[in-house]
Formats: sequence, structure tokens, C-alpha cells
Amino acid sequence: MNRILTLNILLALLCLIILAKLAADLVTYRLAQTFPATARKAAPPPPPLAAEDLMSFAPILEKGVFGKAAQGKLTPVVQSAGTKAAPTTAQSDLLLLGTAVGSFRETFALIQKTSTKEERVFRLGDRVFDLGPLVAVKKEVAEIQAGDQRIKILTTTAVAAEAAKPAAEPPPATAPAATPGTLATAVGTGSYVVDQRALNNALDNIGQAMTDARLLPSSKEGKVEGFRVSEVKPQGVFGMVGIKNGDVLLSINDFPIDSPEKAIQSFVSLKGQSRIKLDLIRDGKPMSLNYDIR
Repeated sequence: MNRILTLNILLALLCLIILAKLAADLVTYRLAQTFPATARKAAPPPPPLAAEDLMSFAPILEKGVFGKAAQGKLTPVVQSAGTKAAPTTAQSDLLLLGTAVGSFRETFALIQKTSTKEERVFRLGDRVFDLGPLVAVKKEVAEIQAGDQRIKILTTTAVAAEAAKPAAEPPPATAPAATPGTLATAVGTGSYVVDQRALNNALDNIGQAMTDARLLPSSKEGKVEGFRVSEVKPQGVFGMVGIKNGDVLLSINDFPIDSPEKAIQSFVSLKGQSRIKLDLIRDGKPMSLNYDIR
């Protein structure tokens, strides 16, 4: 009798639990129909870590917590991967020193960044500093594709030729026949008298003077020994002091000129001198030119 009573009580409790669950489900359904805006939304993804937050992990990486293979420095990203830094090199900062034109893989341009005096040789297709690829090379000009703009850089000879296009000033009619120009007068074989005032005026604008001829490095046994002169302008500084096409300039007052820097330095140092000796090679033979400054 007691067993039957206990069984009835358990059945009653089970029925109550089932009824309670059905009632709860019904209430939940009615609430969802009445207030649909309260439906749960997917949680937004967490925001990416900022660069400052990432740098907090730098000590872990530097100390090699995860072993030597994972040791190093954490470098913050300054700009997005899709953003390219704007070029800092200006067209006016580049000077074309020389070219070699051959096949595609044998065409080069020697370019100087004048602000830093850095000189580099670029092959067709190479990126020129931070501007863009070298796309064309001719005797006196090189072209660089900088974005959607095509930049031309010229040799000093080409720049001078452009500047002299209107008209070249003729030499004075009173100049002696033996005088190479108005700067110097020949007084013997390899000897000249130079007007001091005219020389100083020329040296005051050394950049213009260097455009009066084309100077290219001349090497012997793999070492630069001086500069070979070509395209000498008769009324330029080089022509007026007796320098000819094909001459290889070796030294000025026994100071070797085996680099562009030394060449410019030696020319600048001529101001104020009373005598100048120029050593060179002409037609394969060494010789000297002597100048008396008056």
C-alpha cells in the first residue's frame, strides 16, 4: 500500500515538472513575438590591436622568451602596406655624369645625387634612388619614370648646349692669332700667360666652367688615373687655356685629379695662384702645360 502511494506521488511530481517546462516555453515564445527587437544580436568582433598595444609585447620578443629562434626586435608599422612613401629626391638633385649605350642589358647611366655626392651606376630597368625605373638612356640624356611623370636628366654638356643655343659670343676682334681665347695667350710651346681677372671670373662660377667640356674618368690597369676631355668648347675655359679633345688630365700643380671631388677641389684652389702647372697625356705621350698668371 505504501509503495503504491509513493509511486503516485512521484508521477504527480513528474507531471508538474513537465507542465512547468511547457509553460516556460510558451511564455518565452509569446515574449519573442511581442518584443522582436530584443532578439539577441551577434557580438561584434574585437577591434584590432593598436600599434601601441602591439609594442607592449616587444620585451617578450627581445628577451627570447620563446627561444633563440624567435628572438628579435619588434618594429612598429608606420604606414599601411598599400601606401607608398613619396619620393624625397628632386629632379634638380640629380646630375648625369656619363652613359654607356649598348644592348638592353649593356646600357648604363652614371648618376650623381648632388646633395649627398652619392654616385651610382644604373642599368636600364633599375630603380633610380627613390624616384622610379630608368627607362631610356642616350648619349647626353637619361629618362626616369616617376609615377605618371617622365623625368629627364642631362649631362653638364647638354645643359650648357641648351643654355648656349640662342647665340655664342664671338671672341674680340683684337685677340692675337696665337691666343686660344680671351683668357690666355700662348707665349711658347706649352706655355701661356693667363689674365688673372678673367681667371677669377671663370672660377667664381665653377659650375658653368665645368660645362665647357665633357670630362669622363680614364682608367689604367683598373684604376682611375685622371679625366679624358672631349667636346671642348673653343670659347670655354678649357679651350682657352689650350686643352684639346682627347687630352687626359692627370694633375694640377702636382695634385692628382683622379676623382670628381678632387677635380673640382683643384680647380677651385687655382684662385689666387701666380703659376699653374697642368700635367696631362696627349696623343699617348705625357706633357705639361705651364701658365703664368698676371
